[in-house]
Amino acid sequence: MSRNVMTDDLNTVLARWQLTQAEHLSQTAIAQLWRVRRADGTSAVLKLYKNATRGNESAGAKLLTAWSGRAVVEILENDGAAMLMQWLDGPSLGDIARSGDAKQADQLLCETAQSLQQHPISMRAPLRSLGDAFSLLPQLTYCTNCPTPLRKNMLRATAMANHLLATQPSPVPLHGDLHHDNVILTVTGPKAFDAKGYTGDPAFELANALRHPKGLPAHVKDHKRITQTTQLFAQALGVPCHRLAQWAAAKCALSICWRANGLLIQDDEADLLSLLVEQALATEC
Repeated sequence: MSRNVMTDDLNTVLARWQLTQAEHLSQTAIAQLWRVRRADGTSAVLKLYKNATRGNESAGAKLLTAWSGRAVVEILENDGAAMLMQWLDGPSLGDIARSGDAKQADQLLCETAQSLQQHPISMRAPLRSLGDAFSLLPQLTYCTNCPTPLRKNMLRATAMANHLLATQPSPVPLHGDLHHDNVILTVTGPKAFDAKGYTGDPAFELANALRHPKGLPAHVKDHKRITQTTQLFAQALGVPCHRLAQWAAAKCALSICWRANGLLIQDDEADLLSLLVEQALATEC
């Protein structure tokens, strides 16, 4: 989307919701974010998607709204390609980990997940199934010079994903991207945001968190940490440890698949995938 079109959309939304003082915060692959001032003087975050379908976050805002009162950001307005969220003061759990307290960050992430999953809700709005989310993984093509270990681990993780999808328990609503940098610790506790809005196996909910926090590669790839954190996350969710371990490997493979855009040559997470696959094959808890 061109800058002019995005600017026009911004001005339209600012006027419609009586917002002022738009300060650009960041840009993702599918949206741009601004800090804005509401009519009552409070700050908020305006998220403008490139299109109204919202990509892989199509149902996220509706799920966060349904989770109101739990450990999630409050959705103030939600219409078309625009969403207005409360401003959250505080560090992200990723920031807490990067400042030297990774254990506290992991524990707070567990508390967040428990808040979301302790009493699963019924959703009228359609959520994206895990089967749909993983549909591209079996279709991935491998370049002839793709390293053999990476290819083998991708195929192992794909087989795990297929097995997990075929043996899912009763589906529950899932944040879908619950990790350290999608949770902010406020004075009233941790608050999650940027939900994907999935439905499926509850063991998936913290699987992607094994790839995080970003910026701590030695910590994330530490074998002992992977084992201990998988057990911690599984216990917090009340799910089988081996299923969470397999979902972690499968989700890492899916992220590699997305980056490959149909043809895998190499990927920076090849070594992490190897560790997660190794753990998934060895985990029996």
